[in-house]
Amino acid sequence: MKKVIVGCMAMVLAIFFSGCSSDAVVQNQTAAPPAKEVTNTGTEPKQSVDSSTSYNQIASYMEEESKKAFSPYYELLEFTLSDYEEKTVDGKVEATFAYQVKYKNFEKDPDTVEYIKVAKEKNDPNYQQLYDEYLQPKDMNFHLKAVMEDADSITLYTNVSPKGIQWEKVVMSDFIVKK
Repeated sequence: MKKVIVGCMAMVLAIFFSGCSSDAVVQNQTAAPPAKEVTNTGTEPKQSVDSSTSYNQIASYMEEESKKAFSPYYELLEFTLSDYEEKTVDGKVEATFAYQVKYKNFEKDPDTVEYIKVAKEKNDPNYQQLYDEYLQPKDMNFHLKAVMEDADSITLYTNVSPKGIQWEKVVMSDFIVKK
């Protein structure tokens, strides 16, 4: 009997903790982080900043730029900002965050896609896997920094260092592999 009660309690706790997530899913700009303290550089004292405005501007910017870059190639399903941190440096808002775009290929018969047709014709052992995965949702993941000088100016950077942090200026279309 004790094992049953302990097992039930463990399941309840697992369900509770699995439902608790710090990720904010951005769809129609409805999610925003709470106001938080932001540390300015220099000798300025800490000040309370409502980060929801810049968060929403960055989220909108990211969604718009992602759509411009990737929508010709994929059906975009969801945009997620997580691990969002913001600070003010030299009067500019700098936000670092993880960004995820859920996407899938456009609806069509996988056997009409060139690389899948070739795999089928050559009896490639990976053909069935390629066929099955073609319409499955996938994720693109990025570690980014956005710098806002004002409401109309956002510059995006990506971390190019495999160990540590090295920011390099980027636009979302830079992530498209070109032949």
